[in-house]
Amino acid sequence: MFRVVSDKSEDTGGGARASRRQHARNPARFDRSLDGAILDAVLADSGYDQMSMDGIASRARVGKAAIYRRWPSKAAVVADAIAHWRRGIGSVQPPNTGSLRGDIDALAAAVPDLDEAEVGFMKVVIGVATAATHDPVLAAALDELVLSQPRRMISVVLDNAVARGEIPAGRDLALITDAALGLNILRAITGRPMDRVFVRRVLEGVILPLATGPTDI
Repeated sequence: MFRVVSDKSEDTGGGARASRRQHARNPARFDRSLDGAILDAVLADSGYDQMSMDGIASRARVGKAAIYRRWPSKAAVVADAIAHWRRGIGSVQPPNTGSLRGDIDALAAAVPDLDEAEVGFMKVVIGVATAATHDPVLAAALDELVLSQPRRMISVVLDNAVARGEIPAGRDLALITDAALGLNILRAITGRPMDRVFVRRVLEGVILPLATGPTDI
């Protein structure tokens, strides 16, 4: 959702990744250099529900057995693909301009222009969100690798505003943060773009009044 400053050294999704990598019994038995091609092939799919191991293998130009030697299921390989995508982005530092209004402007400006491949990947993530309701592996990957960073970004911005006295103490900031993420997820599910214009509307029209308004929520 936001990109400001990247740091490729961040270790993302440790808990979920550890549980997902139990399948790697003997890494020496196969060529680990194929992992990236397979994970890129997952990200190039157009959705989760119709995704198949055969399709992933075809796009990666490997045999299906090469995938199953690494991952026991579609859910497992998709979870690792999300981690692969997240590592490519790196960490993103929340803005701290000295004012809540300035930070909101910086958040909106940091929304990236999505190319065709990234739009396709968002379709995969939407399908993952649906499947995550009954698959703990996907639920952990979605929470740790997709939602945690924008949640942290907004939380830090709001916490800084509280410290500056711009937001009343005692406001339920977690609820405000979830409202921002929920509106973006709803936008994605309905097939509409999460561009800078929409993100700015959410931040200025919903989040800012909820955070600074006189009525507690």
